[in-house]
This record gives sequence, C-alpha cells and structure tokens, in this order.
Amino acid sequence: MQTVLVTGAAGTIGNYVVGLAEAAGHRVIASDLHPNGIAMPVRGAVRPGDIRDRAFLDKLVEGVDHVIHTAALLDVGTPPETLAAVNTDAVVALYDAAARAGAKRFVHVSSAMVYGLGQRGPLTESARVLARGPHGRSKLQAEHALMERAAKGGPDWTVLRAAPVYGRRGRHFAASLLVVGPVLRLLSPVLPRMRGGPLATFVHAEDVARALVFVLDKDAARQQVFNVADDDRLTLGDRVTETFRAYGLPTWPAGELPRSVLDRIGRSFEVEAAHQTLDRSLLAAWKLVVMRHGLKPALRARLDREAVTLLHDDLVVDAGRLRALGWRPRFPSFVDGWRQVLRWYQAERWVPRYV
Repeated sequence: MQTVLVTGAAGTIGNYVVGLAEAAGHRVIASDLHPNGIAMPVRGAVRPGDIRDRAFLDKLVEGVDHVIHTAALLDVGTPPETLAAVNTDAVVALYDAAARAGAKRFVHVSSAMVYGLGQRGPLTESARVLARGPHGRSKLQAEHALMERAAKGGPDWTVLRAAPVYGRRGRHFAASLLVVGPVLRLLSPVLPRMRGGPLATFVHAEDVARALVFVLDKDAARQQVFNVADDDRLTLGDRVTETFRAYGLPTWPAGELPRSVLDRIGRSFEVEAAHQTLDRSLLAAWKLVVMRHGLKPALRARLDREAVTLLHDDLVVDAGRLRALGWRPRFPSFVDGWRQVLRWYQAERWVPRYV
C-alpha cells in the first residue's frame, strides 16, 4: 500500500482527492492549514499545518511515497508577494522536503490561466504561456521551479493545468457566476438572457481530483504537463444564461453580447480607480443580497482582474493529451455539473433559492 500526501485536503479539489485516493487503494495523509473540513481518511491520518512553515514540512512528508499538491492561495486580490510565498515558494519547499523523504511522485495543480491572452482555438500544452496576472505568474513560476529541481534529482513530477474550476466550497473564479443573477435581481424581477461572448471551457473540481489520482501511477505522465478541462465550449452568454436557468430566474431575450463592448469593459478594469469603484459597488450589492436572503457571508463578490480577462478573451483548453492516456471527465457537460454544484451552495445557504 502506497502512502499519498494530499495537501489542501479541505479545499474544493483536495476534498475530492482524499476519497478518490483511498478508493484507489492508497493510504492517505490529509493536510490543510486547519483540520476543520478535512475528511478523516479510513487508512491514514490528518496532519494540519502551514506549508509555509519549513519546520512543519519535514514532519508532513514523513513516510510519504507520493504527493498530490492542491493547496494554493486563490484570492487574486492578495498582494503578489503573498501569492508567491504560497503558490511558488511553499511548493518548492514542499518538493524539496518530499525529495529528502524519498518520495517518488509529485503531482501539482497549476492553472490554465498561465496561457497568454489573444490565442484563438483550443489551447494545447504547447501554447504560449504568459501569465495573466500575479496569481497566474505564481503558478507558472512554481511549474518552472519544479522542473528545475527535478532535473537535479528528486521525485518525478506531473503538472495539471486546470481550466477554471467550479465545485462545492469554491469561492473564486467560476463561483463569481453565481453572484450575477442575485445582484441583477435587485434591479429587475426578469433578467436579460444574453448570447455570445468569448468561448471557454471549465472543469468540475471532482474531475480535476480524478485526473490527479489517475496520473499518479502512469509512467507516461512522468515529467509531463497536462491540461484538464470538460468537453463544453460555451460562450460567456451561455454560462450566465445557464446559471439563471439553474436558479429558476425568469429571463427575456436580450440578444448578442458584443465582443467590442466586452473588450472595452474588460480593459477598463486595468484602470485602478475604475476597478476599485466597480469592485466596491459589487461588494455592496452582494451584501444586500446576503442580508435580504439571510445567507452566510461565505462568498466574497469581487471583480478579480485575472478572471475578468474571460470577459474579452477566449480560454478554450484542450485536454486531448490527458484523454489519450485514458482519463475521462465525470462531468463532460458544464450544465449538469453546474446545477449539481449550485444545489450544494443553496443547501449551505451561500446563495439564494428562488424556486
């Protein structure tokens, strides 16, 4: 029986990994900053702690054969140096600790947001990388550091670049779609149903977790980068409309989303004063939704600058290489997965119910 360390075990992806790794026959060491929210492994242990603490890392990796690293700082509003400390420096330190412990594999979750803007068509792993902001930069730097470290000796690595992830417990990126309908509902009982806009693929957190466990014992995945995404290439308008439908909100056909207008809106966020004004306005509107519906203040409605690039730029991620190895998503359809996730948010009272 191999022992697998799962970091970020209380998170959107890591929570799934714990159960899937156990189902695959592994002994699991589950770790997160705090023990709250970590599912206790049947065979294994929980080791909470801060991966930025170098003294903690050697204790964390003791007896570990493989590492699946999902822990990350996702709030792109965090100062760049803080993002780098968690998403780059701590990854390198964890890899070094795993090497000292004799671990064989190190599987790391990166982001498709490392792909540069302005690229049309499905993005393969060979597409141009140019991070879209501090968060993407911290992820890309971690990839490069792992490759450099492994070249000098250490565990074999595998990197998964995930399309925008949605799933239970998620608070960032795709979760911002859940805010749009309730905020607009403050202004009108019937919402505009838009079509068109940039194309993108997303991915369910469980499918990322399945991919992480899947590549763990694949020789062909050693020292390789793989994209992970679902099969749905939907426009921004389609995703917003499907969210309205999942809520059960009435809509009226409002036509096509003009790419030129979306581009100007997206570019306007590059101006600091405009971004701060809109961000504060959205936050105030969401606080009103929370009070009106008696919700938990779990979601922080904000205009993340890197996520805003999806307003004006395609992000169609091609997971063909991973599928060629035999991986298949459980949720190839965004609509099916998204409705399931929304029900979880509603059950937890993170978002309103309308029907």
